[in-house]
Parts: sequence; structure tokens; C-alpha cells
Amino acid sequence: MSERPGAIYMLTLLWIALCGIFIMWGQFSLDFVIQIPSWENYLEDLMPMLHFGYLISTIVWFVFAAIFIFFAYATFKRIHWIWTSGIILTTIFLAIFGLMLAAFMINALMFRDLFSVLGLVTVVCSFLIDIAIVFFLTRPVTKLYFQKEESIDLEKSELKI
Repeated sequence: MSERPGAIYMLTLLWIALCGIFIMWGQFSLDFVIQIPSWENYLEDLMPMLHFGYLISTIVWFVFAAIFIFFAYATFKRIHWIWTSGIILTTIFLAIFGLMLAAFMINALMFRDLFSVLGLVTVVCSFLIDIAIVFFLTRPVTKLYFQKEESIDLEKSELKI
């Protein structure tokens, strides 16, 4: 089984798309970390907490972006344990994106500002990409692709007998 099915190419592109969204969120958080000192006149008491919060969120966004790039690479290179890890990670992110979706929907309806609306759009895109990743991971051809070579060879030899 040397050829890659089309589902593997789609899965790789979806991991990269999710990585791109997380890089955008990380860049947005990084912009806020840089702008926080200019808020000093308004929010003196909250400055340390704002620095810490935005710095941690920036790190988290970029770390997950790196993880998604690794998943894209491992999917393309057929690392067998990526299938199980991908199912676990995408299931966790479905729950996270669901909570974020609810929060941004409430924010967008209450405040109707650019941040809330753009946040809602990116969370909806992330949620749909994650559902597509789950869809492609659960296809039989994808699961067969990620099986170890030894087990595939064993199945072929048993079929010939």
C-alpha cells in the first residue's frame, strides 16, 4: 500500500488549515501583548494579569499550531499512532470549539463589535475543519492507511491461503 488515498491529502490540508487559524490567533494575542504597555494609564492594577494572560494565550496558540503542523507531517508520512492521537485530539477540540462557539455567539449578540464577530467566524471555521478532520479520520480507507505494514502484510498472506 504505497499510494496515498485522497482522504490522506485532504486530512493533511485540514491539519494545515487548522494550524493557520491557530497562528492567526497567536498573532492576534501577540499584538495585544505588545500593545498592553500603552494601556498603562487606564488599567494600572490589571497590567500584570493582562501580560500574563495574553502571554500564556500566545504561547498556547503557537504550541497548538506546531502540534497541528506535526500532525499534518505525520499524516502524510504515515506514522501509525497519529490516527489514534488524531481521534483523541480532535474530540477534545470539538468540545473546546463548542464552548468557544457558545461564548463568541453570546459576545457577538451582546456587543456586536469586530472582535466578537471575527472571533465567531474563526471559531465556526475551526469547528467545521475539526468536524471534517473527524470525518476523514473515521473513513475505512484512512484507518487502513494508518495500520502498520506488518499487519497489512499478514492480512494479505492470510487471504492467499
